[in-house]
Amino acid sequence: MESRKARHQHEIKAAEAINASQHKSKYKTQSQTDNHDGGGPRKKKRGPKRRLIGLLVILVIVIGGVFLGKNLLDNKNAALDPENTTFKTIKIETGSTPAQMGQILEDKKIIKSGHSFYKYAMSQGAEKLQAGTYQLSPSQTVELIFSQMAAGPGASPKLPKGYVLISVGQTSGQVAQNIANEVKGVSPQSMMKAFDDKALIAKMDKKYPDLLRGVETSKTNEAKLLDYVYPQAFDLSQVKTADDVVEKLLTVSNTTMTPYYKTLKENNIQTPNIMALLATSGKGEFERRLAFVKKIAPYAQKLAKKYDILASISIAQAAHESNWDNSKLSSKYNNFYGVKTQDETPGKSVVLTTTEYVDGKAETQKARFAIYDSWQDSMKEHAETIVNGNTWNPTQFKDVLAAKNYKQAAKALYDNHYATDVNYTKLLTNVIETWNMQQYDK
Repeated sequence: MESRKARHQHEIKAAEAINASQHKSKYKTQSQTDNHDGGGPRKKKRGPKRRLIGLLVILVIVIGGVFLGKNLLDNKNAALDPENTTFKTIKIETGSTPAQMGQILEDKKIIKSGHSFYKYAMSQGAEKLQAGTYQLSPSQTVELIFSQMAAGPGASPKLPKGYVLISVGQTSGQVAQNIANEVKGVSPQSMMKAFDDKALIAKMDKKYPDLLRGVETSKTNEAKLLDYVYPQAFDLSQVKTADDVVEKLLTVSNTTMTPYYKTLKENNIQTPNIMALLATSGKGEFERRLAFVKKIAPYAQKLAKKYDILASISIAQAAHESNWDNSKLSSKYNNFYGVKTQDETPGKSVVLTTTEYVDGKAETQKARFAIYDSWQDSMKEHAETIVNGNTWNPTQFKDVLAAKNYKQAAKALYDNHYATDVNYTKLLTNVIETWNMQQYDK
């Protein structure tokens, strides 16, 4: 099928050819008349009627082209931003109408027009749409988003042909296989080899030093370069080799991460540590958590000098136990560490639902928790508890105090029965390393 431009040029040329043919015939008749009269040939003058018809033809063509172009540009069902292949977590509440769903998607900057989404949904069967939490991208068309939401929240994101989605939690083997499924001539084995290729690591480190900062000292033993790939969709329709794939992944990831490099450098945070949070919770949550660390770190260091408890441990426990100051107990009652109490004095305690681990299994229970006048009071009492133990065992946390580093201290907290979660040590260590909290122990 001819392009719009080619088709219009053809129409103009056809109109000109018709005019030329008519002009030649008329000119010949006129010349014969002129020669018969004894005079030389005279220049043919175009009649006003023919000139008007020609102008009208051109005008119709131009107006049609403009109208067609406008329709293409104003296609409300096209992707909002084909180049933005990052995903956002979008929650569609139960009971939402198709119109409300469309408005949510427009407000979250996923689609161009909520009304167009509604019209498309009505034409395809709006009753198929399901409430739930979805991972959606501005690079998806309305058609793809509708298809995904019709399949339900458990369905994988629908992508254009040639695109590969790298998600949080995927193993290197899964990523390699998904790429091989989409890129002809690339095998899972060649992808795994490229992710760990030393020459390619050196080349990419030189090309994207901010993205790959610390790659040579990374402790990852498998698929090292994959750690620096931002979880999002990638257009791999034009790549041919495994090395090309890796370079494409890092090029796009570098663009996505560029706005964060200054902050990460200032806080000595490695890019792999923060990518999953950014991909799942966004910039706002990243900034909120970093602000929380920076707010309480100076006081944690002050307590470390007085009570000899590592500042990184105080900060990490506060962040983990309070869900980054996002729990009701923390944000409303200044209780960072989930401290319980028997004091029933009004204003001194509150009964809330909590999760406890019994024999390694999570159970929901009711418990009475302490209320503090300030978050500083909460941190101070936590430090005093580690130092003084409790009424039945004043040396209960002696191993925590004896620890020389955050890893030893995190393990001692579980061994000394501070927490009942079998994964507590790992969770605490991950929080410290992700946010480089160990820097506050110096």
